[in-house]
Amino acid sequence: MVVDLEMRMTIKTLARKGVSNRAIARQLGISEGTVRYQRRRLEAGGEDGRARQQRLAARYRKAIDHWLGQQDEEAGLNLVALHDWLAQEHGYGGSLRSVQRFVGETYPAPRRRARRRIETPPGAQAQADWATFPRLVVAGRETTLHAFHLVLSHSRGSAIVWAPRQDLLCWLGVHIEALRRLGGVPAVLRVDNTKTALVRGAGPWGTLNESYRRYAATLRFHIGRRSRIDGLSTRPWCIV
Repeated sequence: MVVDLEMRMTIKTLARKGVSNRAIARQLGISEGTVRYQRRRLEAGGEDGRARQQRLAARYRKAIDHWLGQQDEEAGLNLVALHDWLAQEHGYGGSLRSVQRFVGETYPAPRRRARRRIETPPGAQAQADWATFPRLVVAGRETTLHAFHLVLSHSRGSAIVWAPRQDLLCWLGVHIEALRRLGGVPAVLRVDNTKTALVRGAGPWGTLNESYRRYAATLRFHIGRRSRIDGLSTRPWCIV
């Protein structure tokens, strides 16, 4: 099981909320031992000693070079197929993860695709944004309304809350109502570059609205900020 940055931050957030290691493991689909190990790393702030060891796959560099040279770059790299080929043709006894790590560390990253599908575990992430609908007729009067859309990344369950304005008071109010409808608070909430979230700039380099930052700290979720090229970047958002 690959434990990436997002999953480590999810483990950290759930642990802070008092969720047991067993419950975290069940929710994320990983072993309880993995949760304990990741928590120890986060608490100690230390480096994983395995990162300093030479990859087993490094001994098969020439074979991997040959295999990669036979692949169609447009079709993308299937490292599962590479691992199977190494095992069958060269007696490779290492894991698929060891091959993935070696290739990722040794070879240039593949060309970025315009679209990318990212799977997230339940409760890990939600995405929030405004949409504006001008000239709506409500109770016989023409008005402009704003729809706050909060969608869960894993299940795609969502809540839409209408507001008369896009100011900070409405921004916090629609959060409360949307989270109430969804029945909980995700570990990470990704927002667009709306001024109620970012007072200056955009994406990971923008400056957070201080009131929104305190609100997130109170509800104990991280704020993820989307970049302008979200979906193309290898690190499209950052945790603050």
